[in-house]
Formats: sequence, C-alpha cells, structure tokens
Amino acid sequence: MAEIDFGKLISRVLARMDDTESTLTGGESRDTGKALQHYKQALAEEIRRVFDEAEVAAPVAREPVPCTRCGAILEGERRFCTVCGMPQKKEAPGDFLERMLAKDAGTAPDDPHFRASIARIREEQPEAWDALVQLIAAPVKA
Repeated sequence: MAEIDFGKLISRVLARMDDTESTLTGGESRDTGKALQHYKQALAEEIRRVFDEAEVAAPVAREPVPCTRCGAILEGERRFCTVCGMPQKKEAPGDFLERMLAKDAGTAPDDPHFRASIARIREEQPEAWDALVQLIAAPVKA
C-alpha cells in the first residue's frame, strides 16, 4: 500500500469541504440531512483521489541488475561495474573492446585512422568482431 501524506490529506479534505459548502443547492442548505449526504460524498471522493494519486506515484521496486560481464549486482544507476570495471550499457562490450584495442595500439579511441580500421574490421569480418564482443560480454565463471 502506498504511503499517504497525512498533512496533504487533511488540507485536501478541508479545501473540499469549503468548496462543497459553496455548491450546496437551496434545498440542501436548508435540509441538514441532504447537506450532510452531499458533504460525505464529496469527502469520500476527495479521499479516494488522494489515495489514487499516492498509488500512482508510489515507486516501483527495481529488480537487481547484474553486471553484463562478471554478474556482480550493480547498485543504483551505475555506469560501471564496481567489481570488474565493465561499462554498463548495451553497446558497452564493443566500446570496451575498442578502447582496449586503441590502448594496445598506442592511440586514442577517437583517432580517425583507428576509427577507420575498426569500421573496416566490423565491415569485413563481422562474425569475428561479434565473437570478440561476446567473449568480453560473457559472464566470468567462478
């Protein structure tokens, strides 16, 4: 069940009571039974609205998200695994591989010549590239 802010509930009920008083018809303002029924209905509707709003706004519990490489449980919206350092996004293993290859080649990942070489490898040997990415993305077995 969602948590209800008691102060918000009371202020909304009191505001609704004031509003309801101004909408009483001539017959309701002279007949206390009819007026009471009008108030009860208006207050029940307002309380229901407050509860409905709280249920809609209630946060949904996130399922634990494992690292795409080592399987460690990530905390919050982490961009990198705190255990193995793997970036955590869909393209992460490919990006990681490119950075490692650039480092091994002694160049920057955004170097135009390096980018052209990577693009050529991806185009000419897509199966080999995908296999390397899968090796990086595969969880480490204990």
